[in-house]
Amino acid sequence: MPDWITLSKFLPQLVYPFSLALLLLLLAWAWVLLGKRWKGAIAIGVALTILVITASPLSQAVYRQHEQKFPAVPIAQSPNAGAIVVLGGDVGIPNAPRTTSQLNGNRLFHAFRLYQAAKAPVIVITGGNVFPQEGLQSEAMYSKAILEEIGVASDAILTETDSRNTYQNAVNTRKMLGEIGIDRIILVTDAFHMPRAVAVFEKAGFEVIPSPSGFSVVDFARPKLLDWWPSLGNLSKAHAVMREKLGLIVYQLRGWAA
Repeated sequence: MPDWITLSKFLPQLVYPFSLALLLLLLAWAWVLLGKRWKGAIAIGVALTILVITASPLSQAVYRQHEQKFPAVPIAQSPNAGAIVVLGGDVGIPNAPRTTSQLNGNRLFHAFRLYQAAKAPVIVITGGNVFPQEGLQSEAMYSKAILEEIGVASDAILTETDSRNTYQNAVNTRKMLGEIGIDRIILVTDAFHMPRAVAVFEKAGFEVIPSPSGFSVVDFARPKLLDWWPSLGNLSKAHAVMREKLGLIVYQLRGWAA
């Protein structure tokens, strides 16, 4: 039987806009075969409406609003803390055809900049592999190796290698840092993921200083026509927003988030 983590990854797929539109189109096809053409036409119309709306700039606007809840703060102006906590999910482990790990985002480099600015004496990397990977270590271990390569001393890096979601990130990190008396942390993750991460780490008992490592929607000059034209990128953003909103609702219902 699938575990909770597997179900949490699969079940939301059923309500994402593309999945809903696909299900409606399959339903329309079935109704047409059964001779219920007017029902099929309605289902097709609803499916197309979902796709047009979620592929529109509206999705980008909602995405932007969500990820700007915690604005970026220049590193020089960041408060100090006992530790810099970096959430996993940003480093690609060396699954074939990779022969080494790879950076997928900016979390590690952002944490390195904070460390170089002496904002905290230690970096905590929290993140195992969501699904077991035979013959490979947890993502946190590969992240630690990257930080060491760019100049962070090994004894200034702590790793939490068992967590598979944000809730486990927070609980396991709390246990680790609680043992050495650290309650105030600088939390590093993507700006889009930060609202849920802050809520979970605060619920775990931390005093959290959010430090977003990257933003997806930025003020980029381009022809206005491109801003208003429906796109797959906007559809992807609609999926991402739904995933985060659903995740936060579930976390709050389970008592995992403040």
